[in-house]
Amino acid sequence: MSEPSGGFGCDLTLSAEQRAELGLDAEEAVRVLHSGGSTILFERTGTGASVAIPWDRDLVLTVEVRAFPLADILNVIHGSGKSGFLYFRNDETLKSVYLHRGEVVFATSNQVVDRLGESLLRSGLITLEQLRDAEKVFQPPQRFGKVLVQRGILTPRALWDGVKIQVEDIVRSLFSYTGGTVHFWEGEVQPDNVVRLSLPTRRLVAEGLERRDELFRLLASVEGARVRLVRLDARPNRLAANERSFLEALGSDSDFQGVCRRVGLDPLSGARTLQLLSLVGAVRIDRPEEVAGSAPTDAGHHEDDDVRGCVTDYIKLLAELTAPIVALDGAEPFSQRMNGVLADTAERHPELLRNLTMSTCGAFDPEEITSRALRLRGDRIRTLSAALGELVSYLEFELRNHPRIQEPEHFLEAVEDLRAKLEF
Repeated sequence: MSEPSGGFGCDLTLSAEQRAELGLDAEEAVRVLHSGGSTILFERTGTGASVAIPWDRDLVLTVEVRAFPLADILNVIHGSGKSGFLYFRNDETLKSVYLHRGEVVFATSNQVVDRLGESLLRSGLITLEQLRDAEKVFQPPQRFGKVLVQRGILTPRALWDGVKIQVEDIVRSLFSYTGGTVHFWEGEVQPDNVVRLSLPTRRLVAEGLERRDELFRLLASVEGARVRLVRLDARPNRLAANERSFLEALGSDSDFQGVCRRVGLDPLSGARTLQLLSLVGAVRIDRPEEVAGSAPTDAGHHEDDDVRGCVTDYIKLLAELTAPIVALDGAEPFSQRMNGVLADTAERHPELLRNLTMSTCGAFDPEEITSRALRLRGDRIRTLSAALGELVSYLEFELRNHPRIQEPEHFLEAVEDLRAKLEF
């Protein structure tokens, strides 16, 4: 190994034997980043890199996830207001996050489950049939989102919302990994040929930890000896190697642990793979009570009933708070004002409130809200309370500050029991 002529940061000249020892391709170059008493840190540069690493920036952080969870790392970057490029690798999984002053502005992934189409499907913006229709005509390097707009499946605005959801999904997914390596290059980095978003890092971290717990719950629910995975007739396009191998390992039915062993996946990676295959209609999960022929689960039915009841109570509370204001201002002026509040709140709760409007008579559509609420992931009651609770708080504020309402507490006391029941 020859000495770099220009000191640290310059490319090294390596022999074929040294390249083989370091696991480098013939065209890859490396440079010395740091040399200490017992360690030398090299960095790959040039041809052969898996993603567009910003070589002109300073690598300031390299961390093993098993020692420092990704949530802690992102919180540190966010708290210090750093701009830069975060690169995560775990075996063949590659994900990157672009940050500006501590806030996420974009993210990419090489995982099938993180692709735009699958993200849009999860969020309910497109159907499985629409996804399959677009996949039939999609030809790289064409942009998949452009295909969806051209075929009238999405409007440009809906695609914008979908890209934001995709980026958020990629960031949230990071927190379920218990292994891998993170690198962070400091400095402004602009993603190539993409819009620049502005997403709240702290919220994404909190939601990512909830998604991690949800994945662990899925894993716990499918590891039982009586749970069976049934391969269906659907044959998804563009599956990655793990997904194809998992699907091929399934017979008419199989147990989760057996499939993971045959494919060589750890349980968490197997659960992620199963999530995708279930999402695209390729695999059905038969749990013990379903195998026995009973209803899916009493607990599941009760939870859905709780969601419906929560929506009903919120709609009633919103109607009670709206009534005195509408009586004084008229339904149309008030609904116009309220729709502005809705649009602002929807930025924080897009899955539930995106494109939702108040009618000209000053009412919400309970069926639409219920339908969206039942499709939510994670703690649905908490999400409902956070989103609709913001609307309740606004209405209470308007009641208390309305110039023509002399005794607002009279109206607030009338809904006190209902408000206490919701506990948002």
